Amino acid sequence: MLHDLTSDLPTFRPVRFGAGLNVAVAHRPRDHEGGDRDPAGTTGLVRLLDFLLGGDVRVGHPLRRAELAGARFALTLDLSGHPATITRGAADPATVRIDDETMRLQRLRAHLGRALFGLTGEGNEPSFRSVVPYYLRDVAAGGYASPVETHRGQRATDAQPALAHLFALDVDLVAKVREVGETDRQLRALRRAAKESIMGMTLGRLGDLDARIRALRAQRAELAADLAAFRLAGRYDRHRDRADALSRRIREINDHLAVTERRIRDIETAIADDAGDLPDHAYLRQVYEQAGAVLPDLVTRRFEEVRAFHRSVVANRRRYLESQHDRLRREREREHAELDRLDRERAEVMRLLDADGALAAYTELHRRLAHLDGRLAELAERRAVVARWSEAGRHVRHRSGEIERQISDDLHDRRDRVAAVSRRYASYARRLYGARRTVDLTIEAGRSGYRFLPSIGGNATPDGRAMALFCFDLCLAVTARRSGHGPDFLVHDGHLFDHVDARRTALALELAADVGDREGLQYVVTLDSDRLDEALAHSPGLRHHVCAEMAGREGGLFGIRS
Repeated sequence: MLHDLTSDLPTFRPVRFGAGLNVAVAHRPRDHEGGDRDPAGTTGLVRLLDFLLGGDVRVGHPLRRAELAGARFALTLDLSGHPATITRGAADPATVRIDDETMRLQRLRAHLGRALFGLTGEGNEPSFRSVVPYYLRDVAAGGYASPVETHRGQRATDAQPALAHLFALDVDLVAKVREVGETDRQLRALRRAAKESIMGMTLGRLGDLDARIRALRAQRAELAADLAAFRLAGRYDRHRDRADALSRRIREINDHLAVTERRIRDIETAIADDAGDLPDHAYLRQVYEQAGAVLPDLVTRRFEEVRAFHRSVVANRRRYLESQHDRLRREREREHAELDRLDRERAEVMRLLDADGALAAYTELHRRLAHLDGRLAELAERRAVVARWSEAGRHVRHRSGEIERQISDDLHDRRDRVAAVSRRYASYARRLYGARRTVDLTIEAGRSGYRFLPSIGGNATPDGRAMALFCFDLCLAVTARRSGHGPDFLVHDGHLFDHVDARRTALALELAADVGDREGLQYVVTLDSDRLDEALAHSPGLRHHVCAEMAGREGGLFGIRS
């Protein structure tokens, strides 16, 4: 429950809330015509309450005025069963106080989410700031355009988590819907991009790509057949065969030369490493002398024989290596000479081919074949991308249909609760219109999740649309409060009743007062004084509490003249 709204701004008009129906009365100047539609600050009251409940100060917000830059505002309300005061100023909106405790804005939102809406911050629950707008709709943001939307351009899937939580439905199913919806949006964006030219190329459609691939493959097969049967007059075939044979022979010689070069290097290394040192028998004489014996002449003679044999082996090996080295060098020279000859002959053959014009034709066929291969590869890649998108699209549609069935099953399981909500809405609407109009709140499964369809006579008239929103919000607030998913207050801007006649306005206020008394719900509405007088004329016994009086000539709620 809301209690007090105050400020350290000297000109600010305090707001004292009571139980049940609260009316903030705006006294417009008698000579007011056109111009500012809110000279008394009724919209400012709603936006100030939203600011103290963690809202942002966007462009056009009244707290952006220079006169209010240093002011601080305080709202006292019940949190978790106990009164607490939230204090916040536009000069430092990121810092907030609850009673004597200072905290950052995000912590305040988490605290209010738990205390007012039972949000734990876990799982697929909605954010606190996504549910508050259903209790403090902003007329400047288009909050009164549709019952299920709180601002202009809001996507149905973005409103789903808040509505599912407030009506105690399955938020996990809503999360699945949003996930599938996000994937679908990405695929649609890719498809749109595929239709646009990127560097002169578009991805195209699967059927078109298949047709183009088939046509190019037919062209390639025809061109390949022409190339395989390529024949020209004169000696072209013989020249071409000779050029091919020369190229093969040149490759063979180059391969053999590489082997020959390696063998020459190996022989040169072996010759360099062969020092030809012969064994020395002097060490034998030293051994005998140390042993005190005389080296026998027979041993010396035998050693000389071994030494002579070794010298002969080394000499023979060296002669063999040198002969192999000379042979390989001559072979290398012959092959180099043959390479030069073959290269000159091949150049002459290629000149003859070119002179006959056949080489150019043959080369052109190869070029065209390579171009077709490149185009086919490109189209195949594009087709693979489009095929993946198509498969992903089919998966998304299948998944969307599956989730829609799950939501339908969930609504069937909750049919008693859903029926009770529909009856509640219908009872409110019939209080306003009797049985003359068809009234209904349908909750059904759709591609975007739960579909909420509040209706009063088809909502064909402005007053019907306004009262459909009024009954929807009242039904939502009561349903959420009963399930512990919402607070015990609801605030409406008087602009909601712009197109509603005085009698219907009186009936709506009577309904809000009765529901407030019965459900313990505090309903706050801002009204022009003349509209309130007209409503009281139709309902003199209306139980209401004037929580604030704001005069346009005196600067409205903030006491600051424009």
